[in-house]
Amino acid sequence: MKKILIVGCGGIGKRHIDGFLRTGKCRVSVCDIDNEKLQQLENKYPLDSLFTDFFSVDISKFDAVLIATPANQHIKMAKRCCQMQVPFLLEKPLAVTLEGVDELIDMSKKSNIVCAVGYTRRSIPSFKKFKQLADSGMAGEIKMANFYCGQDYRKYRPDYSNIYFSRRSTGGGVLRDFVTHFIDLAQWILGKPKRGFALTANLVFGNAVETDDSAIVIGEFAGKLANFYCNGFQKPNELVIDLAGTKGNLKYTLATRFLSKILFSNDDSGNWQEIVCFHDEIFDYYLYQAQEFLKMLDGEICELTTLEEAAENLKFIIDVIERSKD
Repeated sequence: MKKILIVGCGGIGKRHIDGFLRTGKCRVSVCDIDNEKLQQLENKYPLDSLFTDFFSVDISKFDAVLIATPANQHIKMAKRCCQMQVPFLLEKPLAVTLEGVDELIDMSKKSNIVCAVGYTRRSIPSFKKFKQLADSGMAGEIKMANFYCGQDYRKYRPDYSNIYFSRRSTGGGVLRDFVTHFIDLAQWILGKPKRGFALTANLVFGNAVETDDSAIVIGEFAGKLANFYCNGFQKPNELVIDLAGTKGNLKYTLATRFLSKILFSNDDSGNWQEIVCFHDEIFDYYLYQAQEFLKMLDGEICELTTLEEAAENLKFIIDVIERSKD
């Protein structure tokens, strides 16, 4: 059994606890500054140990650390893992600023430990299949991509105005928190991000947050072009990814929260061929990611996001924010 320490036990941290426990291969301990939260978790899950101060924990006793604190705390916690030779999985995004990012990457290389950043979709079977089909050449060479995503974030996180999402300093907002997922997918499918531009706005959330609730981003990825449309207030929960290739188009669509489809078209008839569909993946996102990370710990090759890729993602977002000020 692997001994995993999960640091940060908010909404996402709880999903990681559930995911690692459900693998049946882990003993889980947790760390959070909120004692009351820890007691609630102890009543709900079969946990090994509870801690309130990460920097006082002897993390060398664990096989890996999962860091699910706000993004502004990621770098210093990950550096400690490097110093103590402990593998780690970081929640996305890598950080809020670039301060300390290159140093962390250098430390991880020198320590030669297993580490990754948790962009969950790289672990999900439907997205893996979509990537496989894009790489297969059935649509020819992919030249353009469109990522359309929207949901009423307030429904899924009623506490949205009191958590990291509401503040720029903790990596909140649609651009930093949502769009970063799809930039990661574009990286994975198209290649390295090079340059871009963004329009962001707080169109609906008002004074409840200091961040944006809507974003439109355009970017170049390894010579291909991509567009990202995302908001956190619309009522339908939708995700559509359209890849335009030289021989046809591949489309990923979240038909409902519980049904994903991959479609293909290579003519102008308006008809799309359904390649494959996936049911109820939403319940297992963090289980799939935990399984992928455990493979990494066992020395197997997997496609979780590297620190370098996450740094490219962060640099791209920071750059488009700066360009948007012009």
